[in-house]
Amino acid sequence: MTASPVKFRSSGAFTRDLRSAVDDFLALHPSLLRRARRELAVKAVGAAMLMVGSYLSLLFLHLRIALVGVALVGLISGAILAGFCVQHDANHRATFPSQRWNHLLAWVFSDVCLGFGSYMWQTKHNVAHHTYTNVAGHDPDAEQTPLLKLAPSQAGRPWYRWQAVYAWPLYLLMGFRMQLMADVVGFSQRRIGRSPLRFPRGWAGVGVVAGKALFLGWTFLIPILLGFPWWGVLGCYIVVVGTLSLVMTIVFQLAHCVTEATYATPEQLSPEDERTEWMIYQVRTTVDFSPRNRLLCWCLGGLNFQVIHHLFPKLPHPIYRRLAPIVREVCQRHDLTYQTHPNIWSALHSHVRHLREMGKLGQPLELEMG
Repeated sequence: MTASPVKFRSSGAFTRDLRSAVDDFLALHPSLLRRARRELAVKAVGAAMLMVGSYLSLLFLHLRIALVGVALVGLISGAILAGFCVQHDANHRATFPSQRWNHLLAWVFSDVCLGFGSYMWQTKHNVAHHTYTNVAGHDPDAEQTPLLKLAPSQAGRPWYRWQAVYAWPLYLLMGFRMQLMADVVGFSQRRIGRSPLRFPRGWAGVGVVAGKALFLGWTFLIPILLGFPWWGVLGCYIVVVGTLSLVMTIVFQLAHCVTEATYATPEQLSPEDERTEWMIYQVRTTVDFSPRNRLLCWCLGGLNFQVIHHLFPKLPHPIYRRLAPIVREVCQRHDLTYQTHPNIWSALHSHVRHLREMGKLGQPLELEMG
């Protein structure tokens, strides 16, 4: 059965007011974008230095066990910085005014450094997730069946009752799936969610293959050729990618898979309904957390301000914090709730509550009542 088409209102009073308010703010602060892009450059250099320095230390300095742990922490920190603060903005074309330079930076940090194909990422994340946030059958981040039930419209399974417990080990595995399986599955199925996906031609196709080959080469081939035991290489890989996967998955889950976020089916969305104005829908499906924690904001690439990111994904993340009060004020004028958790613990509690509530939906009555 083919899913119903999803239609949003592309404009409306809220959209016009919000875009006008943000445009006016940026016009009053013309240096803000330049400073933000300089910060992105600093983060890119820092991420590269952490990853390369830690990697070379592991290869050539013959470190003792304790120092191996330090080097792995450095590699993990560099990978987190690269994932949240470099490749994410570059894939959204927010780092440079030039699309070509954004593509190059995204390829270096996403494909080569992290093993997350930038071509695949742009279809899965930019198109499918950002366009159809929390829409059943269209947003791949909300489709984790039969392992997890994240949306009310998804069919129930007996094991979902315990998903608030077993979800966390699964979050450790998401990064491995993105690195080792997602490209093959996506290109073979020729779609992600309901968004079409074709293997690119020309240099873009070469970039897909070369990026994956370079990632697997520096991750596995070079250490083994230098004489390191395969089990040691595999162990380091599991530690680094498992930690990166857990952090990245939790951050994205706290934005949308919480009790405050709205979920919808295609049948519930109509361009005649003002509630399906696209920007209004993004406000309803997305939640911020820890807005006052500047260190967390710096490390996570501003993704604790997910509402701002979903409304203006092509703006560099260092300005998200400055835009939040403007968006909040426009939301208040239009009787919309700008949803925010005061800290990460409140957001985690809401995510666990969401998993429990979704796990109970569709269960037989005796299971729901315990």
